[in-house]
Amino acid sequence: MTVLHHPSDFVAAERRQYRLVFGVAFFVFFAFTVLARLLPRRLRPWAPAGGGPMSLIAEARAVTNRVLPFAFL
Repeated sequence: MTVLHHPSDFVAAERRQYRLVFGVAFFVFFAFTVLARLLPRRLRPWAPAGGGPMSLIAEARAVTNRVLPFAFL
């Protein structure tokens, strides 16, 4: 167990935790994005944030950024 002695250590630990959760969530949503691209557009579970065509990575990042803050409420 790591002992945090300084407030900046706590911030750094939170930053690492957020990045880890973001990375895992990104790969999960990337897999869903790939599967959703195989479906017709009207059956996709979500629409791209910008409304226009997006790359797979941009779409997965947009969905992750939309959903992830709810994990830290």
